[in-house]
Amino acid sequence: MIAWIALGCGSTTDEGEVSGPPDFDYPQDEILRLDHLQMKATHNSYHVEKEGNSLQPWRYTHAPLDVQLAEQGVRGLELDLYYDTDTESFGVFHVPLFDDVSNCPDLAACLGRVASWSSANPAHHPIVVQLEIKGTIPPGQHDEYITKLEATIASVLPRERLVTPDDVRGDAPTLREAVLERGWPTLKESRGKILLFVDDTGSFQEAYTHSRTSLDGRLMFIDSSPDDPFAAVRVLNDPIARRDEIEASVRAGFLVRTRADGDVERQEGQIEAALASGAHIISTDFPVAVEGGLDPFTIPDGTPSRCNPISAPGECTSEDVENPAFMSN
Repeated sequence: MIAWIALGCGSTTDEGEVSGPPDFDYPQDEILRLDHLQMKATHNSYHVEKEGNSLQPWRYTHAPLDVQLAEQGVRGLELDLYYDTDTESFGVFHVPLFDDVSNCPDLAACLGRVASWSSANPAHHPIVVQLEIKGTIPPGQHDEYITKLEATIASVLPRERLVTPDDVRGDAPTLREAVLERGWPTLKESRGKILLFVDDTGSFQEAYTHSRTSLDGRLMFIDSSPDDPFAAVRVLNDPIARRDEIEASVRAGFLVRTRADGDVERQEGQIEAALASGAHIISTDFPVAVEGGLDPFTIPDGTPSRCNPISAPGECTSEDVENPAFMSN
């Protein structure tokens, strides 16, 4: 197995100081596409177990987001959002009062950690950030909510730092048609960027997709069904029960998120099914070993990610996806 931990460093000045990330050259970057990889992600990536907790499903704690990226091989993150009308900010935590400790206090701070690490390591393959809308959006206020949410994102991640639905759709009639017929951007076009998607199929989805017609002008993708005109990303969390559906979605060209474990439990064969299904984003509560936790989930032969077993071309190698020698930290 190839160690993914960064071995490279920036160029060195006469005084011996590191001046920045190393130069990088990926020979397959004009061939490999965003959907040709498979990455490790964390579930509720912000979560810190609250003192006094007695509930088993909440017994896990994640390192800060930039530590997950730098030291744990994580390339997919998940954030739960609660809008605070008093501060006009999006808090990031699990359950109000009962499970509300986070390693980053709000969306801007969380994305700021991701953006800083990304800027220092532009050779990384695209990082995927999954957002889940929590709390209630009052009727008639979805447009205002969306405006504030996208403004928060844009304040930290300028448009050029993102992979957006418009990037993927291009001149195709719909996002779905672009994904099925042309495919995702190449790694050359998307390396060093962040892709955001929302895990929602309810009223937020309806508002965000312009009455379920498109994601034109939006910054984020959203969970979808295969026939939706905005179909691009799918959330299929049970890799055992839905393995055939995951594999079919991967072969069609959709990005798929699934889980290696859930609620601090793991079904027999769940990791094997998740990996073999070709799901691109495999989420876990245990990216590294912790006392009393489940065995850590890793991507086999990843550096830290690997070529997708279903969709990647045969000449792809893990170092083509992301090479640790090109990373500064």
